[in-house]
This record gives sequence, C-alpha cells and structure tokens, in this order.
Amino acid sequence: MITDGTYFKGTIDALKLNPEQAEDTKRNAMDIVSAIVTGYGGTVENGIDTNHTPPSPVTGLVYGRIQSGKTRAMIASTAMAFDNRFRVVVVMTSNINDLVSQTHFDFTNGLPGVMTYTKDNDLSKEIENVKIYLEKGDACLLIIASKAVGSLENVAKFLTEVGANKYSAIIFDDEGDQASLDTNIARRARSRVSVAPSKVNEAIQNKLRVSLPRHVYVSVTGTPQAVLLQSADSTHRPSFIVMLPPGGSYIGGDYFFNTEEPEDNPHNLITLVDQNEKKQLLNQDEPIPDGLRRSILFFLVASAAAIKNENTPDKGYSYLCHPSLKNNEQSIAESRINNFLTEVTKVLLGEEDTDILQELQDVHNELKISLKEKTLALDEIKNIILQYLPTRRLLVINTKVKRQGIAYGTGLNFLIGGNTLGRGIAIRDLLVTYYVRDAKVSQIDTMHQHARMYGYRKKTLSYTRLFIPRHLYYKFRDIHQSDTDSRNFIDENKDTLPTTFPIEYTYNLRTTRPGVLDVNKTGTLRPSMHIYPNYVSIPQNQKSYQKTLGLLREHLGFTTETVQEISEVGKIGKIITKEQAIALVKPIKTLSQNTWQDKTIDVVIEKVANQFGGNVLLKFRTADRRVREGGFISTGTLSGAELSQARDNEQMPTLWIMSANTTGESAIPGETFMYPTFVIPNNFPKLFLFNLG
Repeated sequence: MITDGTYFKGTIDALKLNPEQAEDTKRNAMDIVSAIVTGYGGTVENGIDTNHTPPSPVTGLVYGRIQSGKTRAMIASTAMAFDNRFRVVVVMTSNINDLVSQTHFDFTNGLPGVMTYTKDNDLSKEIENVKIYLEKGDACLLIIASKAVGSLENVAKFLTEVGANKYSAIIFDDEGDQASLDTNIARRARSRVSVAPSKVNEAIQNKLRVSLPRHVYVSVTGTPQAVLLQSADSTHRPSFIVMLPPGGSYIGGDYFFNTEEPEDNPHNLITLVDQNEKKQLLNQDEPIPDGLRRSILFFLVASAAAIKNENTPDKGYSYLCHPSLKNNEQSIAESRINNFLTEVTKVLLGEEDTDILQELQDVHNELKISLKEKTLALDEIKNIILQYLPTRRLLVINTKVKRQGIAYGTGLNFLIGGNTLGRGIAIRDLLVTYYVRDAKVSQIDTMHQHARMYGYRKKTLSYTRLFIPRHLYYKFRDIHQSDTDSRNFIDENKDTLPTTFPIEYTYNLRTTRPGVLDVNKTGTLRPSMHIYPNYVSIPQNQKSYQKTLGLLREHLGFTTETVQEISEVGKIGKIITKEQAIALVKPIKTLSQNTWQDKTIDVVIEKVANQFGGNVLLKFRTADRRVREGGFISTGTLSGAELSQARDNEQMPTLWIMSANTTGESAIPGETFMYPTFVIPNNFPKLFLFNLG
C-alpha cells in the first residue's frame, strides 16, 4: 500500500499541519485505508484489484471521539485512497447547505488536483467533462453530498451517467449514526403489514450504493451506539472497525468524567450547581441562579488571565450555556446573561455591589488552584475584563447560525443553544460550559454529542471549567464509562470482530433512539437475569454431547464416571475461567429464540464474567424435561433454591449444565441432551443492550 503518494503528500502540505499533527494524521489514514483495502478484497502488500467487485456490500466503522478531528482523518484517508487506485469518493454530511459547503472547502483545500463537486443540482452540467477525465486519464472524483433525498438521488444519477460503476469507490458517511439509518426498523418489527424504509435510508441503500457496486461504505462517528446495535442482516452493520485515537493534546471524558464523584476530579474541572438551576434560570421573576452567576464570573476572570498569559486567539475565548432545546428558553437565557453582564460592567466602573465583588474574589481564588504562579492580580484581571466587555458577543446558536457559521468576536463570546450545539458545531477556544439541559430519559449518543467541552484544549486546561448539576454529572460519567467499555471491548476483539456489541446503559439512559433498532433482534443483560435456550435441537448431536461431557469431567475432576456420579460433585460447583465456560457451551447447538443465542452467548458470558474478575461458577446435574413440538421448552430448568443461590452469589455468575432427558410427554421422548443455563448475579453492576445476531 502506498503511504506517501502524490495526493497524500499534497494534502499534508495543504493542511499546514505541525509535525505531530502530520504524524497522527498519517497514522490514522493508514489504519483507515488499510481496513478499506482489506474489506474491498485486496491486501496491504499488493493493494486492490480495480476490476474486482466485492461479492456483497462491505461496511466499515471509523470510531472517533467527540471533536477529535474526524474530518481531517477523512480528508487524509481520501487522499491516500486515491494514491491506492480508488477513483471515486462520496462524502455524505449533514443536511445543511453551508455545512456541506464547509466540508467541500475543507476537502478542496486538502485535496488539490481532485475533481470536487458539492452543488448536486449542478452535476448534470459536468457529466461529459467528468466522464472524459475518468475514462481517458487517471483522474479522481470527489463528491460532497448532503443527507437529503433529493441530493442523494441527484448524486446517484450523476454517478450512473458518468459510468462510476466501473471504478473502485468509497462512501464516507460523516456522523453515520445520524439520518442514514432506517428509522422505521422498530415500526416494521412490530407491524403486521409492510413498512417501507425511511426515505434517506432508502436513497442511500437503493440508489447511491447501487450506483457504485465496487465500493466500501464507511460510517464515521464518535457515537456509534445505533450502528453497533444493528442486527446482523443490516447493511449498516460494520464488518470492520477502525478505532481513531485522538492527538496528544486532546481533552475528553478522561479529564472531565473519570471519577465517581465530581469533587474528586484531579484537574478541578467540575463545579456543581443546584439541580433546580434550570427552573430558576427560566423564571424571570426569580434572581439569576447562583451557578449561572458564578460560571459567568469565572469565565470573565479565566479569559482575562488567558488573554494575558496565552495571548488572544483569532476568534477570542468562548463561554457556552446549554439550558434547553426550546428557542424561547434560549432567548430567556440570553437576556439574563446580557443583563448580568451589564451589572458586572457597572461594578467594574465603580458602582457598589459587594456581592459581585466578593464573587469575583472567590472565583479568582478558585482559579489560583489551577494557575498557581501564573495567576494575575485581581485588579489587573478586572482591568482586562473591563477592556473586553464592551465588545462582548452574545450568540444564540440556532439552525440559521449553524448553517451560516458562528460569528465569533475577537474577545469574549457567550454562546447559548440547544440541539444545534450537538453535531457539526465545534466551539473554538471554549473555556467555560454551563450545562443544565435535562430529560427524564436521555439517549447516550445524543447527550454524548453535547460534550462540546471536549477537544484539543490542553493548552487552556487550567482555565477550563464545567458547571453542572450533580445528577447530570452522573449521566455524563455513565456515558463516558459506556463509551470506554465499548472501546475496550472492540480493542480486545480487534482481530476477529464479535458477533454482537453489548452497549452499557443505565436506568435513566437509553442507548439510542428506539426507532432504528429491531426490537425482535435486541436483548438486554441485567442483574438477576436467568438466561436459557427456549428451543433445543432434539435429537442432539452425540459428538457435541460427548465433547461437553468430556470438558465437564475434566473441570470436575473425573475421567470415565457416569453423569449420575458426576452430578453429586457438580451440584457443589467448581470455579472456572470465562474462556472455559465459553468452551463448554460452544458445542451445544440450540434453536433458541430468546436472549440465549448460540452466536452471541460467548459475548454475553464474557461481558458478565468481566465484572467478576473473569470467573464463572460451573455447576452440573441431571434433569428431566418436557420438550414440546419443535424443541420448545416453556421454562428454564432452574427454580427455587438453585436459582436463588445463583442470583445471590456476589462473587461470580453461575453456569449450570444439565444432562437432560426428555420425558414421556415430550414430542420425542427418551432423548438425552446437554442443556445450559447462565445466571447473572443480583449485584451485577451494569445494564447492557446488545443485538442477538
């Protein structure tokens, strides 16, 4: 594979990266393009065969981090892909015209010499031109498309007319968990009549992807919960995953939410506010909330110190207030912040207000903890604040602003917004975040996208604070833990992707929007759960039976004893490793249609056992079971004391294996089969949602 070709070297030069950024960018591009080449059917050593058509749709996932430079990674990967005989790349981005244009600008600057198009309604004028360059030369084509039905249809039509089906291609889906997935999956799963795919999804799957039969589809996102939970038959389910590490100066959840309690944050980044702050903020008859006051004053003091110590960036320093998704409530927040800034100005100009003066002293003392000897005298800070307050900017971030871009000032910027502060908005030089937006049940992927405090901010970390109620800190902490768990799980299984991806959640946090998940192919792992096959395969393969029996004898200290003799010791139990437990159930083939699935039970055992040091308690006995038509078993084989003991075991989960005999009332009486049951302890500390394969 070519890693220093003409397109890639030109891109690195055009992006004007420093040596560390250039090295990170090259590493990321190599990882992504290597996975794409392999997914296409080529090899890293020899590249791709341009005449090859992948036999089935190939889908990959690039798992980045919030505000970690995923666009740069896509630009560099596109350049390296062009150096390695890919001829067409389509980048799908947000359905907002100016963001599409911004993406076009980023790519055009970074990819000199590539035919690049954005305005999909003008593509018809370029058909002959593009066709000639593709056929007669070795030109490369890049299209930036919005995720709108009309745009996608125009692009698909254009690609068909220029003969793009003959060329190897890549489709990058920026924020691939948004808009692209079929939002009618849940409806279809519950409905007795046919339900068509959502329109954007249908345009992607049945038009865009069809127009490029020699393509690899790559979803790029920092919140892949919805993508990972797609069922095995979904064309959005990834067959390869590339973890995108951030650069060395990246500040993310490890800095903000890596401790159980906010008071223990080692970087002093968290300041707690009252849980009723939002209600008080929106009630204009009440005084401005204490937490909001303190967050504004801290920003003024911190930004003044940063201006003197670190110099002022081109677009100033920013304060972010995230109160609500409703526009009228954002307007109330804007008014209250503006009024308070006026009060602060009056005090700095000499009007007496002991409360504000004392609070300025308090936040100055707080900043000292982080800045130490770099802390300026309070009087000097006041003078700097007074110098910059007249040109402050208050910006309500709504859809219009998101389209046109944020009109930052050169000094102090106060940003207020809701949903639009999620995807597609990178807050420049953000120092202070005030977050009080709440929901009874939040979605992990949506709320995680609100973490605009993440980014390349190590230089200004000492000036940074997050003001947040305790209960919202806990939500972000749990989201960070879930994200970390997913990354670790993928990393542990990077050589061979698992058959399912359990996503951690909590009782007040759901993993993603329910409409994109097939409820019939999704299961949960929770405390006290009793997992067993509800359909078995009768008669059971005797080689499988003997394989499991041999492993049982080995673990329980027997050689040739009968199942009845083994059973006496088996009821007492033996501690085994999770790997040994997985090996025991692997030979047992069932027809189960509930949470126990032969394809995914290994991951279930691994996930649960990992919370208990990787250990499992193995137990064994004989049993008599009525097996109905089709192999149906109405209930598990455990009940009463055995089930209670397994649930009460605080040390580890329990795996029961039974040598079961079908009773005379069974559809096929007199058959012997191995029957497994897995019990999660009451004290299992987590909840997981996973696809059943």
